[in-house]
Amino acid sequence: MDIGKIVVKKKVAAKDYRYAIYFNVIFRNRIMPIAMAVLSAVAIVEIIYCIVTGLANNLNYTLLSSVLIIGFNVFILYKTEKTSKKAIKNVEGIMGQTRTVIFSEANVVAEGNEKGDYTPMEWDSLSKAYELKNHFIVFFADPKTIVVPKEYMDFDQMRELTKLLQKKAGKNFINRA
Repeated sequence: MDIGKIVVKKKVAAKDYRYAIYFNVIFRNRIMPIAMAVLSAVAIVEIIYCIVTGLANNLNYTLLSSVLIIGFNVFILYKTEKTSKKAIKNVEGIMGQTRTVIFSEANVVAEGNEKGDYTPMEWDSLSKAYELKNHFIVFFADPKTIVVPKEYMDFDQMRELTKLLQKKAGKNFINRA
């Protein structure tokens, strides 16, 4: 079955860049946010226990490891936010502008920073594709990510894009919608 072209005109928004980066770093692997939350909770309980029992006055490896766990989680969040701000700053000139993404059997073509400048991405460079509740996120091998908010698509376009991504990505298509 040949799927026709799916043309999506979307506004460039900082929230979509931030969403894609946080998804890639923290939420792409479902275990990551759970592990971060559980380890942080255990670390906080341990810190409180050490303070209440007076063990905080001694060099306590449990206390030290708890502080390191909290610090590491804060570091991951800090670096993720810094990366998202850098990505947003790189495209701040086009924020709010409407850009076109065209999905077809042959490839994906996305309008670049200059109006009318289109970059084709071949399906054989596709690494992973996700359908989420409010977005499609498509990762290609060269560091290129296409984020398509569903708010700019009608139901038929969403259904067709899901079929196309399932076909092209195979087992690398993950539906979390």
